[in-house]
Amino acid sequence: MIKLRVELGDRSYPILVGEGLLARAGPILRNLGFRTPPTVVTNNHILRLHGQALLPSLKESFGPSAIIRIGDGERFKNQVSLTRIYDGLLRSRADRGSWILAFGGGVVGDTAGFAAATYMRGIQFVSVPTTLLAQVDSSVGGKVGINLPGGKNLIGAFHQPRAVLSDTATLRSLPARELAAGLYEVVKCGAIRSRALLRYLEKNLAAILSCEVPALAHVIAEAVRIKAAVVESDEREGNARMILNFGHTVGHALEAATEYRRFKHGEAVAWGMIAAARLGFELGMLCHNEAERLIQLIHRIERLPSLHGVPAAGAWHALRQDKKSRDGKLRFVLLRGIGHPEIVDDLDHNLVRRFIFDFLGTGDGLR
Repeated sequence: MIKLRVELGDRSYPILVGEGLLARAGPILRNLGFRTPPTVVTNNHILRLHGQALLPSLKESFGPSAIIRIGDGERFKNQVSLTRIYDGLLRSRADRGSWILAFGGGVVGDTAGFAAATYMRGIQFVSVPTTLLAQVDSSVGGKVGINLPGGKNLIGAFHQPRAVLSDTATLRSLPARELAAGLYEVVKCGAIRSRALLRYLEKNLAAILSCEVPALAHVIAEAVRIKAAVVESDEREGNARMILNFGHTVGHALEAATEYRRFKHGEAVAWGMIAAARLGFELGMLCHNEAERLIQLIHRIERLPSLHGVPAAGAWHALRQDKKSRDGKLRFVLLRGIGHPEIVDDLDHNLVRRFIFDFLGTGDGLR
């Protein structure tokens, strides 16, 4: 088991990465000071796959847990699911001393985390992520929230978990497309902070995609270390933390323009990173070889859903609503080189609009 930690003073918390953590969750959480049963927020798919590994351990340590089920998929990260969680907490008579255990992927984690942040003005929660995307990204850092039809994560809060338990065994049940979606976020971490991680991905991609434990645990731990370090330097995204949004500006616009139905989040981020590499190259910030290297690695992981038919006007509208925008200025994270991100907010709107319309027409690399 790999033990990591996010150092945020009295909001610090451990991140555990390893095989078989679900079956040991109860004793682990008791050692962290929990004494009452959690309210488990999850979905039916995760319960079928992994419930028998987790729930007996929780019952043995705490007694029976209330279970709240929400929908499975990005389009369920919404106010309807949030209300379902609030109603379930009220039915189980949860109070300020209660806690939530978010058991699932990023949709469950973000929605349950936001419920924890806002129910009775804030209760504790623990994240038990079951997808690679959630283990390397959304479970770490305390950004929780839900989507609106007009944009992603427009309602949210900063609310750190008390602990993160990432069981690598859950990843073997993922379809290839879901595993790839998480790996794109690992690529992002390498692109913004670590040439070494990118080299490791290039050399060990087959082992990672085959879920070989040493290779998989290594990239999860490295991605978490990178994200934790960025979060520690800028917990509430004053400036430095924005580098974690590399690929997300265009990625979120693609998700919103397709009503969260065509792309998995990681796939949209992958296209967003390709767009950022192209834009950085066209602006003279990123050399051709490094832009092409990043794009080729992304395409080696898995075939991405096509951009064909994505409404450019819808993507442009969503991009302009992006929550990172300030004073009407669009903010992009671009690269000066692998490992050297830069926040750019002085791009001409007409230039960006032309780029987006052109990208959605060609989309597949450097011209």
